[in-house]
Amino acid sequence: MCWVGAVLAGARDVRAGDTAAAGALELKDGDRVALIGGTFIEREQNYSYLETLLISRWPQRKITFRNLGWSGDTVHGHARGYFDGPEQGFARLNAIVHELKPTVILLGYGMGESFDGEPGLPAFRAGLERMLDMLKDLEARTVLIGPIKHENHGLPMSDPAEHNRVIRLYTDVMQDVAAKRGHRFVDLYDLNPDGEERLTENGIHLTQYGYHHAAAVIAGVPYAPLSSAQEKMRGLAIQKNFQYFNQWRPANEPYIFGFRKHEQSRNRVEMPRFTQPIERLEDEIRNLAQPAAATTESKPQ
Repeated sequence: MCWVGAVLAGARDVRAGDTAAAGALELKDGDRVALIGGTFIEREQNYSYLETLLISRWPQRKITFRNLGWSGDTVHGHARGYFDGPEQGFARLNAIVHELKPTVILLGYGMGESFDGEPGLPAFRAGLERMLDMLKDLEARTVLIGPIKHENHGLPMSDPAEHNRVIRLYTDVMQDVAAKRGHRFVDLYDLNPDGEERLTENGIHLTQYGYHHAAAVIAGVPYAPLSSAQEKMRGLAIQKNFQYFNQWRPANEPYIFGFRKHEQSRNRVEMPRFTQPIERLEDEIRNLAQPAAATTESKPQ
């Protein structure tokens, strides 16, 4: 069984299409990886290619992944705030990430903020700096992941040229902040340089095919079909991520933890019970990742 041979980042900065992995960030035994970001990050749990590729690299090591993505969120915490505003959303992220105590953080933002245009760049930089300051005490190895280019789907969709000019500016801010803080940066802007097959559903949301490509770039490996064992791992990772989503973002969360908790807060006792199926699925994933033992058989001549 042959597994991928590199992970996360080649040099300090990784661009789409790069496959070299000299000096790559190594995931260690016991690492806890937190994925933080907006729609791009949240939707990754529906495909789980990145988790599959990274576990495949070190099958003997116990590495866990927790997806804290929130669709529509920004570096300011807008979507996480529910009815309370971005400050509460930012505080919610602060609380859960410090509860998890990750040793590695993959941080993906920029697409949602890019719709604020060029005037939104200073606020984006300030929000990104503030978020990294909030995470600093964790001392986690951190990788910033830039947004993809707005894919041109042709008519009746509008021409994304101007939006792509702005996305490039937001990408440059992320790269600059990463460099100044000593973090790795992954540039997904040219994820599909040849344009042979569409990677998105609507220009900005990746398809399954697109997520596979993005995961390969982030992991620092060439794009290649998964083995049958890896596909089984991916299926289990999707199940595990669904269970974790239900644990940290349960249905009717306002009734359990929020402003209507006086009605159903008794149900919060159910949340820890998700841990057992999550850990069982993680064990199954690690078992599948183990290289098949070589066997020999002697036959009479």
